[in-house]
Amino acid sequence: MKIIDPECDGRIPALLEAIRLIARRVGGEIAIRGNADQGAFALACLVYGTENFLTELATDPENPAFAQLLEICYRSHFEVHRAIFRAGAHFTSMGESLAGPDVVSPRMFERFVRPYEERLVRELASEGIKTVIHICGDTARILDTLAGYDLCGFELDYKTDAVRAKNTVGVGHVLFGNIDPSGVIARGTPAHVREKTRELFSIWKPGSRFILNAGCAIPPSTPPENIFALVQTAREEGEYL
Repeated sequence: MKIIDPECDGRIPALLEAIRLIARRVGGEIAIRGNADQGAFALACLVYGTENFLTELATDPENPAFAQLLEICYRSHFEVHRAIFRAGAHFTSMGESLAGPDVVSPRMFERFVRPYEERLVRELASEGIKTVIHICGDTARILDTLAGYDLCGFELDYKTDAVRAKNTVGVGHVLFGNIDPSGVIARGTPAHVREKTRELFSIWKPGSRFILNAGCAIPPSTPPENIFALVQTAREEGEYL
């Protein structure tokens, strides 16, 4: 295995070209977020095979091969962030879809996920790149851990309690989210979308830094009118003075 070159490996060049096109068209008007999924841990799961990786990590955590794999995945992931920023994104983001308490224990998170996430935040910041971390599922059991990271953004899954999130990671970090992408945005009515959006604003906006977003990926089947309702409600309720 080798560290990837995002300018020519796989489908990443298509992502970079898309960001360049967006930057040329609207880069001076809106903030462009470039997504560098997946993080080191989730990427290692996908490379090795999720079931095999998690099972063997739990039974033989001292195996040096895991550290070697995670390091290659980290360096590859880091290079994607850098390439995305060079392409014109104003900030980057990442996903650790398999790193949350719904999949691995907080102890395993502390040992095999946190060091790479904190390192990423620091190394990107040293190059002037701000990033956002997304972890799927209910992250309630690791919110206090996340609150100890250097300044970054956290996009929280809709399963995470909004009040608890604000009182922990929201104290020193920017919150993104966390409207239910399927049950509300994709399958709800425009009125339901507006209701849940206003509800989140009432919790997260006062006294904190908050950017409205879905709690995870929005399904492609989402009705356009629901997206419009989300955006319009944000314009009505979300301005910071």
